[in-house]
Amino acid sequence: MPGPSLRQLHAQHAIHQSGLSGAVAKTEEVEELLEAGEFEVARQAADHLIEYWETRILSHELLRIIVKDVKAQLSEEGLTPEVLHQFHTLLVLNAIHSREEERLLFEEA
Repeated sequence: MPGPSLRQLHAQHAIHQSGLSGAVAKTEEVEELLEAGEFEVARQAADHLIEYWETRILSHELLRIIVKDVKAQLSEEGLTPEVLHQFHTLLVLNAIHSREEERLLFEEA
């Protein structure tokens, strides 16, 4: 059962938005480093992005599965266009999940 503040739409939305905006910024950082040819630093940034997803955002099993797959792919193949695509997939899925969770929580209230 969520605490009283999590039953308020603006509080729930702020939590979701904070996590998502951090993930967006970190994803953009990886892309910018790649564009600048900073491949090793981009790889380190990608590792930090994985850690961010694992420790701050994951709230749904589907997101956990994708992060686990991306982590393995990053380890085996390096920072590929497919890995970047999967990072963007996580952003989209997280936004949809947050929106629907908020809708369901506050339609029931």
